[in-house]
Formats: sequence, structure tokens, C-alpha cells
Amino acid sequence: MSENKNESVSFEKEKKTYKFFYWLLAGAARRLYRVRIINASNEPLDQHFIVACNHTGAADGVIICATMQNQIRFMSKKELFKVPVVGAFLKAIGCYPVDRKSSDITALRNTINLLKDKDCVGIFPQGTRMPGVDPSTTTVKNGVGLIAARSGADVLPVCIKSKSGKTQMFKKNYLVIGNLIKNEDFDFETNKGSEGHQKVADRIFAEVCKLWTETDISNVK
Repeated sequence: MSENKNESVSFEKEKKTYKFFYWLLAGAARRLYRVRIINASNEPLDQHFIVACNHTGAADGVIICATMQNQIRFMSKKELFKVPVVGAFLKAIGCYPVDRKSSDITALRNTINLLKDKDCVGIFPQGTRMPGVDPSTTTVKNGVGLIAARSGADVLPVCIKSKSGKTQMFKKNYLVIGNLIKNEDFDFETNKGSEGHQKVADRIFAEVCKLWTETDISNVK
């Protein structure tokens, strides 16, 4: 893997900024995307964890951050940090850059360090947006398995679901929270290396797909 020039980051100073923007914007975002949360009580409030979610649209991260009670930090493509105002906003709320065109060691290290520092991190195992399709028909990368192995963090499977299969403004979008998977359940003594990490990633995403398949949104108000 090739390391980019981004320095490792600490997010302590961004926590107050995030809380301000959450107070200012989260309610508006939930109304704009008409977010409904299912199984909200499954979200742990006393520990850190990895959020693993299917990726249906550009607003997925916004919906997760605006709806969940923990501060969830996300990687954002490095090009966004060069855009005036946008880059400053992303830094202010604790997002961090990733080079999607190469294996980015710094972004990986930042993710692992955040989890070790008891922060929560959001990951889309599919690696890219796949709107309008059943997530079980898509493939996933082994990154979430690798990060779980290196960080020792538990994983919370989460599913974003809508009638169209992608997040849209002014349409109902459902955030379904699954049951926390403890890190020891992944058996990293056996599941080592890229193949083992892929098995773990597949298992995690199978839980996300199960939420998609088994959740009936037709009767949710």
C-alpha cells in the first residue's frame, strides 16, 4: 500500500464543532430526507463501534450522522477537502480524507486510531454507491474486516432502505439498526490475512443484507 501525504489526525477539537452543527442541522436533515429510524434502541450509547452500512446514495452519511445519537466519523474523498467552504466544513465536523485511487495507509491508520481512542467510525463495505439494487447482489471489500481486526472494535450493522432503493430528498428513508456484533465473535485467530478479513467482511455485510430483506417498511409511519 502507498501512503499519502495526509498527516494522522486527532479529532478532540472538532467534537464541540460537531455538536454545534448537529444541533443546528440534524433536525433539518432528518426532515428533508423524512428519516424514520427502526430499532433505535439497538444503538449502544456507552461504547465505541464501527457502523457498517449499505451505500445507496450520496446522502447516506448525512442520514446516519443526523439520526444516530453517537458521533459517527466518516472518510471523505480527498478531492472534497480542496473545495472552499466544503473542505473546511468537513474538517470542522471531524471527517478525514481518503485517496480512493490507491490504498491509503494514512486513512486506514486514522480509522484504526479513532476506534482505539473510543470514537465511532462509519464504513460502507461496498466501497461505492450502489443505488436501486438489492445489497445482497453486490460485492464487498475486505476493509471493514481488516479494520475490525486491527482496532478490536465491535461492529453495528445498519441498513438504509427506501422504496426506490436510494436516498432521496422529500422521500421517506429508513435507517434500520441491527444487533451489535462483538469483536471476539469474528475469531480473528482463525480469520487472518486478506482471506480471513474478507470472510469477516462478508459476514458483517450479510447482517446488513438481512436487515434489508427482513424489514417491512410498508407499515412504518
